[in-house]
Amino acid sequence: MADRIVLNSISYHGAGAINEIIGEINRGGYTHIFVCTDPDLVKFGVTAKVTDLLQKNNIKFTVYDKIKPNPTIQNVQDGVAAFKEC
Repeated sequence: MADRIVLNSISYHGAGAINEIIGEINRGGYTHIFVCTDPDLVKFGVTAKVTDLLQKNNIKFTVYDKIKPNPTIQNVQDGVAAFKEC
């Protein structure tokens, strides 16, 4: 029998999918968003597509941009600590 892992229960794909973020935040009653990314996505403006949308809708957020490709256990633990602090 195969194992199954579900990382999230909601996924949007395709053109305009990013615009669903605000509705999901509002439906979930979230008041502060933790944006987890890597330095290159920040550098090339990819993260800004999300943070600009959050700012435009007056949603408080924190950006954690220290994610590494193939993260180490320490990298994950540091991210979890940053999330808890947020």
